[in-house]
Amino acid sequence: MHINWDVTSRFDPNSLVPSTHGIPIPSYGNYGGPNFSAGVEGGTTPETPTNPAPVDDLDLLFWQHDLVYQHFHDGTATTTDLAQADVHLVEGMYALTQAPGWGSDPEEVLYEGLGTLAIVGQILTTDRAYFDTLPPNEQFLIAVLAPQEAIHNFEVGLAETSGDESRSLHGALHVFEAHFGDLI
Repeated sequence: MHINWDVTSRFDPNSLVPSTHGIPIPSYGNYGGPNFSAGVEGGTTPETPTNPAPVDDLDLLFWQHDLVYQHFHDGTATTTDLAQADVHLVEGMYALTQAPGWGSDPEEVLYEGLGTLAIVGQILTTDRAYFDTLPPNEQFLIAVLAPQEAIHNFEVGLAETSGDESRSLHGALHVFEAHFGDLI
Protein backbone atom coordinates (compact mmCIF):
# COMPACT_ATOMS: atom_id res chain seq x y z
CA MET A 1 0.00 0.00 0.00
CA HIS A 2 1.80 3.07 -1.24
CA ILE A 3 -0.74 5.90 -1.35
CA ASN A 4 0.03 8.70 1.09
CA TRP A 5 -3.42 9.90 2.15
CA ASP A 6 -2.06 12.81 4.21
CA VAL A 7 -2.98 15.28 1.51
CA THR A 8 -1.76 18.81 1.16
CA SER A 9 -2.40 19.10 -2.60
CA ARG A 10 -5.89 19.84 -3.88
CA PHE A 11 -7.38 20.99 -7.14
CA ASP A 12 -10.40 23.12 -7.87
CA PRO A 13 -12.79 20.99 -9.95
CA ASN A 14 -14.11 24.10 -11.70
CA SER A 15 -10.77 25.32 -12.96
CA LEU A 16 -8.55 22.20 -12.66
CA VAL A 17 -5.80 24.24 -11.05
CA PRO A 18 -4.12 23.67 -7.71
CA SER A 19 -6.10 25.18 -4.90
CA THR A 20 -6.44 25.38 -1.14
CA HIS A 21 -9.89 23.79 -1.44
CA GLY A 22 -11.52 21.21 -3.67
CA ILE A 23 -10.66 17.59 -4.35
CA PRO A 24 -7.68 16.27 -2.35
CA ILE A 25 -4.97 14.54 -4.35
CA PRO A 26 -2.84 12.08 -2.40
CA SER A 27 0.72 11.22 -3.36
CA TYR A 28 2.05 7.80 -4.31
CA GLY A 29 5.30 6.17 -3.27
CA ASN A 30 8.22 8.58 -3.50
CA TYR A 31 7.48 10.23 -6.84
CA GLY A 32 3.76 10.14 -7.67
CA GLY A 33 1.58 13.20 -7.35
CA PRO A 34 1.51 16.89 -8.11
CA ASN A 35 4.47 18.80 -6.64
CA PHE A 36 5.65 15.59 -4.94
CA SER A 37 9.10 14.13 -5.54
CA ALA A 38 11.81 12.33 -3.55
CA GLY A 39 9.25 11.50 -0.88
CA VAL A 40 8.31 15.09 -0.02
CA GLU A 41 6.11 17.84 -1.31
CA GLY A 42 8.25 20.25 -3.32
CA GLY A 43 11.14 17.78 -3.36
CA THR A 44 14.01 17.80 -5.83
CA THR A 45 14.16 14.76 -8.10
CA PRO A 46 17.53 12.98 -7.90
CA GLU A 47 19.38 12.08 -11.10
CA THR A 48 19.40 8.42 -10.12
CA PRO A 49 16.43 6.71 -8.50
CA THR A 50 18.25 5.50 -5.42
CA ASN A 51 17.70 8.05 -2.67
CA PRO A 52 14.89 7.49 -2.15
CA ALA A 53 14.23 4.57 -4.45
CA PRO A 54 10.88 4.16 -6.21
CA VAL A 55 8.63 1.75 -4.29
CA ASP A 56 7.50 -0.17 -7.41
CA ASP A 57 7.32 0.01 -11.21
CA LEU A 58 4.56 2.62 -11.17
CA ASP A 59 6.64 4.85 -8.92
CA LEU A 60 9.64 4.34 -11.23
CA LEU A 61 7.55 5.76 -14.10
CA PHE A 62 6.70 8.75 -11.89
CA TRP A 63 10.41 9.27 -11.12
CA GLN A 64 11.24 9.32 -14.85
CA HIS A 65 8.48 11.88 -15.40
CA ASP A 66 9.57 13.98 -12.41
CA LEU A 67 13.17 14.01 -13.64
CA VAL A 68 12.20 15.65 -16.94
CA TYR A 69 10.12 18.23 -15.06
CA GLN A 70 13.10 18.84 -12.72
CA HIS A 71 15.32 19.39 -15.76
CA PHE A 72 12.77 21.85 -17.15
CA HIS A 73 12.80 23.81 -13.89
CA ASP A 74 16.62 23.73 -13.99
CA GLY A 75 16.54 25.14 -17.54
CA THR A 76 17.91 22.05 -19.28
CA ALA A 77 14.67 20.70 -20.81
CA THR A 78 12.13 22.25 -23.17
CA THR A 79 8.34 22.32 -23.26
CA THR A 80 8.57 19.66 -25.97
CA ASP A 81 10.52 17.50 -23.51
CA LEU A 82 7.67 17.99 -21.00
CA ALA A 83 5.08 16.96 -23.57
CA GLN A 84 7.14 13.88 -24.48
CA ALA A 85 7.46 13.00 -20.78
CA ASP A 86 3.68 13.24 -20.37
CA VAL A 87 3.13 10.95 -23.36
CA HIS A 88 5.77 8.46 -22.17
CA LEU A 89 4.18 8.38 -18.71
CA VAL A 90 0.75 7.51 -20.11
CA GLU A 91 2.24 4.91 -22.45
CA GLY A 92 4.27 3.44 -19.57
CA MET A 93 1.29 3.25 -17.23
CA TYR A 94 -0.81 1.60 -19.93
CA ALA A 95 1.97 -0.93 -20.64
CA LEU A 96 2.24 -1.62 -16.91
CA THR A 97 -1.48 -2.45 -16.72
CA GLN A 98 -1.03 -4.98 -19.53
CA ALA A 99 1.82 -6.83 -17.78
CA PRO A 100 1.11 -10.31 -16.39
CA GLY A 101 0.45 -10.24 -12.66
CA TRP A 102 -0.20 -6.52 -12.49
CA GLY A 103 -3.08 -5.28 -10.37
CA SER A 104 -2.77 -7.14 -7.09
CA ASP A 105 -2.48 -3.92 -5.04
CA PRO A 106 -5.75 -1.95 -5.12
CA GLU A 107 -3.96 1.30 -4.25
CA GLU A 108 -1.59 0.85 -7.21
CA VAL A 109 -4.59 0.18 -9.47
CA LEU A 110 -6.41 3.24 -8.11
CA TYR A 111 -3.42 5.55 -8.46
CA GLU A 112 -2.59 4.35 -11.98
CA GLY A 113 -6.14 5.23 -12.98
CA LEU A 114 -5.94 8.63 -11.32
CA GLY A 115 -2.51 9.35 -12.77
CA THR A 116 -3.44 8.32 -16.28
CA LEU A 117 -6.60 10.43 -16.28
CA ALA A 118 -4.74 13.47 -14.94
CA ILE A 119 -1.91 13.24 -17.45
CA VAL A 120 -4.24 12.48 -20.38
CA GLY A 121 -6.15 15.64 -19.44
CA GLN A 122 -2.90 17.57 -19.51
CA ILE A 123 -1.89 16.11 -22.86
CA LEU A 124 -5.25 16.93 -24.44
CA THR A 125 -5.11 20.52 -23.24
CA THR A 126 -1.60 21.81 -22.48
CA ASP A 127 0.31 19.39 -24.75
CA ARG A 128 -2.27 19.37 -27.58
CA ALA A 129 0.07 20.69 -30.29
CA TYR A 130 2.56 17.91 -29.54
CA PHE A 131 -0.23 15.30 -29.33
CA ASP A 132 -1.43 16.28 -32.82
CA THR A 133 2.02 15.38 -34.25
CA LEU A 134 1.87 11.81 -32.94
CA PRO A 135 1.03 8.89 -35.25
CA PRO A 136 -2.67 7.90 -35.22
CA ASN A 137 -2.05 4.63 -33.34
CA GLU A 138 -0.26 6.52 -30.56
CA GLN A 139 -3.03 9.13 -30.42
CA PHE A 140 -5.57 6.31 -30.14
CA LEU A 141 -3.69 4.73 -27.25
CA ILE A 142 -3.46 8.04 -25.37
CA ALA A 143 -6.94 9.37 -26.08
CA VAL A 144 -8.96 6.12 -26.05
CA LEU A 145 -7.26 2.95 -24.82
CA ALA A 146 -5.35 4.35 -21.84
CA PRO A 147 -8.29 6.40 -20.50
CA GLN A 148 -10.67 3.43 -20.85
CA GLU A 149 -8.27 1.21 -18.93
CA ALA A 150 -7.69 4.01 -16.39
CA ILE A 151 -11.40 4.52 -15.74
CA HIS A 152 -11.79 0.79 -15.16
CA ASN A 153 -8.75 0.70 -12.88
CA PHE A 154 -9.87 3.80 -11.02
CA GLU A 155 -13.29 2.28 -10.32
CA VAL A 156 -11.85 -1.13 -9.32
CA GLY A 157 -9.18 0.46 -7.15
CA LEU A 158 -11.72 2.75 -5.50
CA ALA A 159 -14.04 -0.17 -4.72
CA GLU A 160 -11.22 -2.31 -3.31
CA THR A 161 -9.31 0.36 -1.35
CA SER A 162 -10.49 0.57 2.21
CA GLY A 163 -10.86 3.78 4.16
CA ASP A 164 -12.75 7.00 3.86
CA GLU A 165 -9.80 8.71 2.17
CA SER A 166 -10.30 6.86 -1.10
CA ARG A 167 -13.90 7.99 -1.32
CA SER A 168 -12.72 11.60 -1.61
CA LEU A 169 -11.27 10.70 -5.02
CA HIS A 170 -14.66 9.64 -6.37
CA GLY A 171 -15.32 13.21 -7.49
CA ALA A 172 -12.07 13.29 -9.49
CA LEU A 173 -13.45 10.77 -12.00
CA HIS A 174 -16.55 12.88 -12.61
CA VAL A 175 -14.41 15.99 -13.05
CA PHE A 176 -12.34 14.21 -15.71
CA GLU A 177 -15.48 13.11 -17.54
CA ALA A 178 -16.98 16.60 -17.42
CA HIS A 179 -13.85 18.41 -18.59
CA PHE A 180 -12.28 15.98 -21.02
CA GLY A 181 -15.00 13.56 -22.14
CA ASP A 182 -15.68 15.53 -25.31
CA LEU A 183 -11.96 15.58 -26.22
CA ILE A 184 -11.67 11.79 -26.42
